[in-house]
Amino acid sequence: MAAFPSTRWSLIRATDREPAETAAAWSALVRDYRPAIVGFFRRSAGVCDAEDLAQEFLLRSMRDGWWSRADPDVGSFRRFLLVLLKRFLSMQNDAGHRRFEATGTDLETADHGPTPERQFDLDFALCLTRTALTRLRSDYESGGRADVFDVLQPWLAETPPHGEFAALGAVLGVAPNTLAVQLKRLRTRFRKSVHAALADLSLDAGQTAADLEALRSVLGAETGA
Repeated sequence: MAAFPSTRWSLIRATDREPAETAAAWSALVRDYRPAIVGFFRRSAGVCDAEDLAQEFLLRSMRDGWWSRADPDVGSFRRFLLVLLKRFLSMQNDAGHRRFEATGTDLETADHGPTPERQFDLDFALCLTRTALTRLRSDYESGGRADVFDVLQPWLAETPPHGEFAALGAVLGVAPNTLAVQLKRLRTRFRKSVHAALADLSLDAGQTAADLEALRSVLGAETGA
């Protein structure tokens, strides 16, 4: 008997699993990353009904088994998703099925903004971050410390101003120094949560590292870091 796939991505690609298992994993990915899919269609095609186009893409990709035919060389859900999005849009255009209102703007070559591919990576990174935060908050809530997470989460990427730890500590009944240590631990756990969420979408550690570097690059460019 084949080994059970180790990630949601390998589960979706598997051909020997129960349809219900595959559908559940696929539905979870759609829930988490649908904003990046809709954003790609909105930006690539300049359409007003990107939501409808995204829905058609998702239905056809599952119905026709596109995911199980993923190229092993692609390696990750993020990369294969982008390949499928491009192919689907090309098929729509070639078949004359563009049943949506175009803006008339060629967003692919516009000089004033990022390409659809780069914007997709940015949207994907934001979806990934949101997924990691949701999982991490659930962990804190399970440990009865959701209030600590909620207070510290706004400072994951910033240094709290002078006196902020004292104010926050007063709310939680925690010493400022203790709160500073807890923020440091939260940042470490958040990085691990992001890595785990991305590893769930890759076939191996090497691809996870490559995707993480790519997403860090696009986020860094966006923030000027």
